[in-house]
This record gives sequence, C-alpha cells and structure tokens, in this order.
Amino acid sequence: MGKLGLLIVLAAAVGMAQKNEWANVKGLPIGGEIRVALQGGKSYRGQVQNVTDESLIIVAASSQETLARAQIKRVSTKGDSHRMRNTLIGLGAGAGTGLAIGAGTDASCGGHCWFGNNIGKEVLTPVGAIVGTLIGVAWPTGLWHDVYRSK
Repeated sequence: MGKLGLLIVLAAAVGMAQKNEWANVKGLPIGGEIRVALQGGKSYRGQVQNVTDESLIIVAASSQETLARAQIKRVSTKGDSHRMRNTLIGLGAGAGTGLAIGAGTDASCGGHCWFGNNIGKEVLTPVGAIVGTLIGVAWPTGLWHDVYRSK
C-alpha cells in the first residue's frame, strides 16, 4: 500500500474513532433535534432533554424517553437548512449558463437573426435562471449526520 492509501485508511480510522465518542452526544445542545437508533432495531426521533455518562434522555412524540447508553447504536443530528443559499446559487448559475448559451446562439446567427441580434440572450438568460432556481430549491438540504456510533 502506498503513502496515499495509508493516509486514506488513517483518515477513515480517525473519523470513525471520533464518532465512537460519547462526548459528542454530551456536547449536543438541549432541545436539539436528534434521531437515535437502538441495538434491537427500534428508533426514536426527538429533542435532547439531558445526557449523562450512562444515558440519553429525549422528548419523543410528546413522551420522555430514557435510553441507556449500552443500548444506543447510533445518534444523528439534523444539519442546517441551506435552501435559500441553494436557491440563490441555482438562480445565478442558471442565469449565467443561459446567458452564455444565448450569447453563443446570437453569435452564430451573424447579425442576421430573424427576431433580432440579442434574442438568444434575452430569452435563454431568464429561462436558465428559472431552471437553475428550481434545481436550487429541489436540492437536498439539512441531511442527518451521525455524531455517535457504538463500537
């Protein structure tokens, strides 16, 4: 195995070791949204109420649940929503792409276009902006990230 392969294996091991630390769970904010998967296959979704060295207390579906650390297989938190950012990026990228394609279309007609010399830019820029905005809105955001996995 080369140096690059060894570095990749070490990076993966460090990342996995960090997710095995209960301190990650103890550092979660009270009231933060989490998902908890237990060893037997049962799972809960709720808000953090309290974390001790031996248990996790959450409010799930209007009831308080005390989950023993030994039974917890995985704890995940929901990431921040970036929908507005993704929408604006899609708008800009789509408008830019539409403008570039429109400019290429206008240049290829050599000034003898039936509708005018800038019709490609005038039509394709807003079309690209609309398509890009729709893609930005639909882009997945706020996905779940594991903060703890049992060994």
